[in-house]
Formats: sequence, structure tokens, C-alpha cells
Amino acid sequence: MKSRITDLSLAQLEALASSYGEPAYRARQIFQWLYKALANSFDEMTDLPAGFRQALAAETVLLGLSPLDETATDDGRTVKMLFKLEDGKSIESVLMLVEGTRGDSRWNTVCVSSQVGCSICCPFCGTGQQGFERNLSPGEIVEQVLYFQRQLANHYYDNTLAGLTPPHVSHVVFMGMGEPLANYESVSQAIETLISKQGLGISARHITVSTAGLTPQIERLANERFHVELAVSIHAANNELRNRLVPINRTYPLEVLIPAVKEYFKKTGRRPTFEYTLLEGINDSPQQAGELASLLRGLKCHVNLIPTSPTLSKEFLPSSKEQALGFQSELTRCRISNTLRVSRGLAIRAACGQLHSRWQATS
Repeated sequence: MKSRITDLSLAQLEALASSYGEPAYRARQIFQWLYKALANSFDEMTDLPAGFRQALAAETVLLGLSPLDETATDDGRTVKMLFKLEDGKSIESVLMLVEGTRGDSRWNTVCVSSQVGCSICCPFCGTGQQGFERNLSPGEIVEQVLYFQRQLANHYYDNTLAGLTPPHVSHVVFMGMGEPLANYESVSQAIETLISKQGLGISARHITVSTAGLTPQIERLANERFHVELAVSIHAANNELRNRLVPINRTYPLEVLIPAVKEYFKKTGRRPTFEYTLLEGINDSPQQAGELASLLRGLKCHVNLIPTSPTLSKEFLPSSKEQALGFQSELTRCRISNTLRVSRGLAIRAACGQLHSRWQATS
């Protein structure tokens, strides 16, 4: 199988250039063309020798993701893509256009997948219901961001927020299909490319890695040279319920997870976020909100409350607005910083795993 250029770090690309008898600076030129000029082919890299370009085109892959389907909200501010991989499998990515606090700024956030399917198998999650197929490579992760970077640079989505600052991807969240920390090597290398000055140059503080609670990998992430934001999908404040909702809790229970998150904050200075999906009649009572507040007391953190999106399961339904507000009120009373969010993909039935599931059902 041909090697994928986006799978390579700058050092690895320098080694590749050397294997073709080219100087190391050719690697920096390729990085410039790929991540700054957003080239779609080796032919566009006009300052590379023609023979080198031809050899690269014959023996490597520059870009391997192919758009399969696109779904967008009526206002155009949320765009979800289904991509086909080279082996025929598919993954989802989302672009969210958000106006900043000032009228002259905006955040363009890309939500990326890190696996095809997911091995955590949370029963209320659309991706978890699909099972696990394989990990993504670093390049398959980076290319999701590159796709939207090109679309923004071409003003493809600019009709919704015209006249603001030049469009570019400003934030990346690893909250798509898969458990990012179960694919640690690929995710960490992808982050290196995303934050590299020679790469996409995105600030590490604008990158969020979500996890269901893989404690050893959280500890490893805390010791990386880059310090990204950490989001923990918690969904329950006691082990009995969390064992049911997040099966990995049987391996890394709350009494192990919470100290690891505290240590992450201590080492990185990044305030962790806890994602709490509200499920009707299962984890959404005021008493359970109080239990969550007790669990998090003394930890500088923020809780995102997210009513679940409908999936094939009839067991796990979204909490009512009244229940969600009651849960939030109790957290606020207990002085736990929180936000009640609305799924950006709900209006187009494109929450995590839904577009992939619909495509599989019709193909």
C-alpha cells in the first residue's frame, strides 16, 4: 500500500525526501504546499523538481479522503460530512461556524473522528451501537481538518458569516466517532501536525481531546509537550450507573478517574470539562445532579449538559427541557460551573454516528 504523506511528521518526510536523493528542505516545501497553500496535488508544488513530483505521485498518496455525503443546517452554520476512506470504510466530521464575542471575529470548529466505529460501546451512543472496525491513521485525522480548511479558504461557507475575519479552522475537537485515547499514537501525532508552525498552526489551547475515561492515557497526555483541553464523558456520578452507561468504567472506575483528571489539571493548568449526556429517567434527576456536584466538589472544572440525540435505541431518550433545567439548577445551586447545550446536529439528524448509520442503511 502506498504511504500517505499526511501520515508523516516533518522529520519523517525529510527522511522520505532523502530516500529520493533530495535535500531535507524539500520536506518543508511539501509541508508549506500542503498545510499553508492547501495544494490538492503534487503537480501544484511547482518549486519541487518535476522528477521528484512524479515519483511522489506514483508512490505515495497526498490526500485519501473522499466526500460521500453532506448535511447542513438551514442557516449553514453546522455542516456534517461523511467521508469515504481508501479501504471503503466511512467516518464523519463536522464544521461548526460560531460568531465570537466580538462582532469582527468567529470560531470555526472542526469535530474530528479518530476511529471507524468505537470500542467503548456506550449503549446510548450512535457510534457505540455500530461497534469497532479500526483506528484512523494520523493523516486520516488531519485530512478531516484540511478538507474544511480548504472549503473555508475558498469561502464555500462564507455566505453565513460574510464580511468577518478571513476564514480558517480555529478550533479542533476530538469528539467524533471513536475513543481518541484508545488510538493514542495517531491522535498525538495528528495533534503535533495541527499545532506545528509548519503545519496548520492551531493553538494547543484550541484543541480538545474527549475521552470516556482511559486513565493511563489521561496520565500520559498530561506529560506531553503540548497541553490540550481535556473533556471527560462522565454521564453518571456513581459506579453502578456508569458501569451501565460507560462500560470502560468497570476497568477505570470513578475513584481512579477523578484523581487522574485532577492530576491533569495540576500538570497542565487546563481546566477539565465533564460531558454529561442527559437521559430521560436514567440520570437526569436533581438528586443525581447533587451526586455529581459532590463528586466534582473541589475540582476546578466545567460541566456540559447535553440532552442525548435520538438513535436506534428506544431505551435512551432525551430528557425533557424541564428535567434538564432542573438538573442544571441543582448544579448551579451547588456552585458547579455548567452549561446546558443543544446538539448542533440535532436539527439535521446528524449527531455522532447518525449520518454513518443512515448511509450504511441505504448503501
